[in-house]
Amino acid sequence: MVKSLLTLADVMPTGYHAARVADVKPGDKVVVIGDGAVGQCAVIAAKMRGASQIILMSRHEDRQQMALASGANAVVAERGEEGIAKVRNILGGGADVALECVGTEAAIDQALGVLHNGGRVGFVGVPHYDNRPLGSTFSQNIIIGGGSASVTTYDKQILLKAVLDGDINPGRVFTHTYFLDDINQAYQDMRDRKAIKSMLVMD
Repeated sequence: MVKSLLTLADVMPTGYHAARVADVKPGDKVVVIGDGAVGQCAVIAAKMRGASQIILMSRHEDRQQMALASGANAVVAERGEEGIAKVRNILGGGADVALECVGTEAAIDQALGVLHNGGRVGFVGVPHYDNRPLGSTFSQNIIIGGGSASVTTYDKQILLKAVLDGDINPGRVFTHTYFLDDINQAYQDMRDRKAIKSMLVMD
């Protein structure tokens, strides 16, 4: 439970924020773009809010399995138009919601591509772009929301109880544990995708 409580400082509220600003509702078909700690928590959040189908876009076996254990129904490894087509085929049309947890222009393109007209995007990946034209979504009637999460609000109102009651287990994103002396290795292993999230133990 310590690991799950640690996620409440950042990644779990951020994943939940994506689902909340996109107004994930019971029965929604949701696509999560990004298989890191925030994306994994977005899967949990979509499940909490009643999504009927959750697809994770991921190319990494360990992360795919983690998401499936957290409530995802399917995984799509392909990217670009091929990935969009596969998502639409699985869902029998476009998604109601896309949760963008990466922060690249390609991820936003993916999010917009998987939605049906009138769909909703929740983006929490810190943008590494500054030239994405909002006007490109006009003809789709897309609703877009995102930004940084109100961590303490979500924790107090929803997430702390969910962890303490054992309803969610976001702590599984901490896949590796390190002592403080090994902090550089902890960051390197996350960068190399050997670890999803590194936990530091203070001796």
